[in-house]
Amino acid sequence: MTPDCIITDMFYPWTVDSAAKLGIPRLVFHTAGYFSQCAASSIKQYAPHLSVNSNADTFLLPDLPDTIEMTTLQLPRWVRTQDGYAQLMDRIRESERQSYGAVVNSFHELENAYEEHYTSITGIKAWSVGPVSLCVNRDAADKVERGNKVAPNENEWLNWLNSKECSSVLYVSFGSLNKFSTAQLIELAHGLDASSHQFIWVVRQKDKDQDEGWLEDFEKHIKESNRGLIIRYWAPQLLILEHQAIGGLVTHCGWNSILEGVTAGLPMITWPLYAEQFYNEKFVTQVIKIGVSVGVTEWRQWDEEAREVVKREEIEKAVIFLMGSGVQAAAMKNQARELGNAARRAIQSSGSSQSNLMSMIKELTSLKCGRS
Repeated sequence: MTPDCIITDMFYPWTVDSAAKLGIPRLVFHTAGYFSQCAASSIKQYAPHLSVNSNADTFLLPDLPDTIEMTTLQLPRWVRTQDGYAQLMDRIRESERQSYGAVVNSFHELENAYEEHYTSITGIKAWSVGPVSLCVNRDAADKVERGNKVAPNENEWLNWLNSKECSSVLYVSFGSLNKFSTAQLIELAHGLDASSHQFIWVVRQKDKDQDEGWLEDFEKHIKESNRGLIIRYWAPQLLILEHQAIGGLVTHCGWNSILEGVTAGLPMITWPLYAEQFYNEKFVTQVIKIGVSVGVTEWRQWDEEAREVVKREEIEKAVIFLMGSGVQAAAMKNQARELGNAARRAIQSSGSSQSNLMSMIKELTSLKCGRS
């Protein structure tokens, strides 16, 4: 039986040829949002980073709906060096333009200006169907087991959060692929402690030959003060973020984590590491304006430890700002809550993402009937 269409991840560009041979439409699925696609396209087309005198100088990203500035060090290495990965990205972009359309894990109310800009620069249709995580993780069991891992000791973090005041706890997590030096982890620990705000910190397990005595001492210290909790196992992030005690999060700016934070209505401290995460940071801090940067300056490969170490003073400053009661922080929190409400409405039966999904199915069905 011949399929009616092909929907594939962007990293399978060869499927555009398969779809052409079968005479069916190919749709590319983007797990990241529109903004990062538009930012990358701006860099590719105009190469503004080639006009600055040093890697640390800022430049403007041309032809975007907002004024966005970056530095060369914040760009992916393949953009700076034009290595073999850059050739793959060129092939991906070309296959995208040959596709019938795109399915994007975002929602209209979050990225409407970039949704329109994306369709303009690619020349293809796009359907926003997210937040996908919110669509598929509807009940507590789904949220606990997201990632096919069951979190032990649920009562520990839940009881701890239940004892805290509303919006008083900062959630700190950098995803499952982060790789921090011991020096950076120590700076982070001291920065969190010095802020005097309560926090849950998800710390990735280190190799067995690495000394973590300092972390054991730190964990003992924060338990005695009851101001912090460290999770060393798989953390049920969705359940934690939606708990009323959580008031913000520190994120590596992976798109899924950003969407989960947005869905929970939380402001963010941004700490990008690799992939498109520096683009995502600009979106959070400069476009939707619900985040503050901790000050990371250099992109790195996902499997590398960063050469720079963010100092404890900068971490403390960002935490105090975000978790405080200042005018700017209050505005971020209000904006985050509004976006969270919009995200939940988007996946309802009359919401924008649900309507887009039904519209896409209807159009693909019409195409099938036209081929019959």
